[in-house]
Amino acid sequence: MAYFVITGKNDCPNCTHAIHVADFLTKRLPSFKYRAIIKPENEWTQWLDQINSVNNWYQTKSPVIWKEVSRMGGKAHLIGGLGEFWEYCYDYYGFQSRMSKEDLAKIMADNLLIASYAVELQCKNISIIGATSYLMLEMVIYEIESCFGTGDGKNIEIKLYDQCLDDADEEDYLLDVVDKLRDMIKCVPQSITVVTTLEEAIDQCDLMIIIENFSRNSGENVDLWLERCKNAMVLIAEDINVYSKRSLRVILNHPGPVCFNASVLMEYCTTIRLANIVAVTTDEGISVISMMAEKIGELVENFWCPPVWGFSGIMSHVTVAAAAIKTEVYRPYKRALKIKETSKLPKGVVQQEIRFLGSLLKTEDSLYAEIERRRELEVKLLERQPILPKIRALGSLLRLWFSKEVGDDIISLGICSNGSFGFAPGICFSQAVTLNEKRIWEPLSTLPLYATTVLRIQEISLQVENIIKKFGLGERLNLDASADLSYS
Repeated sequence: MAYFVITGKNDCPNCTHAIHVADFLTKRLPSFKYRAIIKPENEWTQWLDQINSVNNWYQTKSPVIWKEVSRMGGKAHLIGGLGEFWEYCYDYYGFQSRMSKEDLAKIMADNLLIASYAVELQCKNISIIGATSYLMLEMVIYEIESCFGTGDGKNIEIKLYDQCLDDADEEDYLLDVVDKLRDMIKCVPQSITVVTTLEEAIDQCDLMIIIENFSRNSGENVDLWLERCKNAMVLIAEDINVYSKRSLRVILNHPGPVCFNASVLMEYCTTIRLANIVAVTTDEGISVISMMAEKIGELVENFWCPPVWGFSGIMSHVTVAAAAIKTEVYRPYKRALKIKETSKLPKGVVQQEIRFLGSLLKTEDSLYAEIERRRELEVKLLERQPILPKIRALGSLLRLWFSKEVGDDIISLGICSNGSFGFAPGICFSQAVTLNEKRIWEPLSTLPLYATTVLRIQEISLQVENIIKKFGLGERLNLDASADLSYS
């Protein structure tokens, strides 16, 4: 069987005619298979030079047609341009094709329209809520461009919104910040706009990232703090229900009770999938890596982030002992026991090995106390929550969730619980998750847990139960049978 390849410019009528004929033959001849490689005008010359160089050809016009014998991707045998392709089709299949210029123009126009629609679908509309969190804004845009950008920023549209924009001075300041971002950030998306209503931010949005500061105010009791957070989330949920697309994804990556706020959105957002609402929690594990490296004298880059469990932002647990480390281990040969000291033969080999931090620690208690002490000191010195771990965690999440291929990475993420690990279902809890083939984060329920982790999860679940009841969370799962919690 021969496999044909037709490549050409997207505005070339000869290429359009060749593809039309190849499609016709494919539907009628079981041994005729083809694939088309279409390039826009600005990419065609470079692509033509590349295939000429690889195959030692001297083609100069569109289209270029060749066949690959026995398998797709096999050795390429040049047929030539459109004229040679017609000759081949007539000699082998007795087929001739005639088409008026008008019909050919219509087909080509349809192809161009489909191509432009495909490019439009690739464009990501991203809204950042809480844009006046200026310290985070610039770095968040860096991560977005790094994940979705192609170098010219044409496939990203970013909308910035904050409820503080009712203040004219605040809006002017944000506009100044955006102008500076365009000048400072290399390859920054050109379409960065400031919107003044939540409706505008949600309309046609593919991804919403909430970075607004929900930290507890000085002197504010817990109930008032959570009530303030709930009210803000309910307002967002109401607009999402009216203006959002079904496929909208929401990422909460802000200082404050991220799992609580995500739980409120899960409770009140009825038009998007529960699995599309997630809370970034890996930052709690990232923030302790340097301390762990210092404790055992290893390099930070050799650590994997430890898992984070619980109601992040209010009550959580980092399983320090479960942090994986890439270490070097010396493995002696058998002759090392008998070889003379003066021998120059190698006595062993140094190999890399993955170990868990728990195997290198005598006790975790002192380390947890040190972690808590350093956290408090860091907040005191900065006079705010640290944001760099949050930015790094967000970047990792974006790359995994929107990657071309689904990987097997295990991360910590706040997702709608299905009862795994003993967490209450219908509530957002941080847990170990993986991305399935449908790009839905699901709990890794087979992950073995340390006994201390199981106890801490039980303690957190009991203490969070009062918050859940007081603020009416988790009721949607009981009342709405259509709530989609399946991970398959």
